[in-house]
Amino acid sequence: MAFRRCLFLLLALTQIAAAIDSPPVNTFSIVAFDPASGHFGVAVQSKYFAVGSVVPWAKSGVGAVATQSYAKTSYGPDGLALIASGKSARETLEELIAADPQRALRQVGIIDSAGRVASFTGGECNAWAGHREGRNFAAQGNLLTGPEVVDAMAQAFEKARDGGAGELGDWLTAALLAGQAEGGDKRGQQSAALLVVRAAKNGDTDRFIDLRVDDHPAPIAELQRLLELHKKFHGRPAR
Repeated sequence: MAFRRCLFLLLALTQIAAAIDSPPVNTFSIVAFDPASGHFGVAVQSKYFAVGSVVPWAKSGVGAVATQSYAKTSYGPDGLALIASGKSARETLEELIAADPQRALRQVGIIDSAGRVASFTGGECNAWAGHREGRNFAAQGNLLTGPEVVDAMAQAFEKARDGGAGELGDWLTAALLAGQAEGGDKRGQQSAALLVVRAAKNGDTDRFIDLRVDDHPAPIAELQRLLELHKKFHGRPAR
C-alpha cells in the first residue's frame, strides 16, 4: 500500500510540474500561407493575458507554428528548425510529439514552406478541442464553445482569401472574428495577436506584421483596428 501511495504521489507531482512548466493557454488560432506573396502568418485569441507571447511562431521561407493548450513553447523554434532542415509539416509534427511525454496535453498547428499543414489535438486538451485543416491553412482551438468555432474560422478564411481582396493579415483576422462570433473561448476574451512574416529586405527582420493586444475587452476588434493603422504606416505588400 505504501508503494502504491508513493507511486500515486509521484504521478500527481509529475502532472503538477508539467502544468507549471506549460501554462494552460486555452485558445483558438489559425496558421496560414499565401503562395502569391510568400507570406506566412498566425492569428490567435484567448482569455489569457498576452497570448501573443506564447502561441505564434513564424519564419520567412520556412513556415509557421501555433503552440497552445498546455503550450510547449519550444514547439515553435524547434518546429521551424525541423522544417528548415527539410522535413514536411507532418514529419515535423510527428517528431515533436513523439519526443514529448506530455503530448496528450498539447495542441499545435503547423504549416511548411510548401503550404502543407498538420494539426494535432491531444486527448487531454480541455473540451471542446479540435482542429480543421484546409488548403494552405489550419485552424485549431481548445476550451471552445464547440466545433462550430473552428468550422467558422475555416470558412471565413477561405471566403476572405478566395474573394481576392485584402492580404494574409486580413484573412487571418476575418477567421478570428468568425470564430469569436460562434462563441470562441468558453471563458470569454482578453488578448489577441497577429504575426505575418515576409522575405527580409536589406538585412531587415522578416517580421512584416507583429501586433499584440495583451488585455482588452474586445481584443480581436482592437487587433483589426491596429491592422488598419499598420497599413497606413507601412502600406500593403506587393502580391
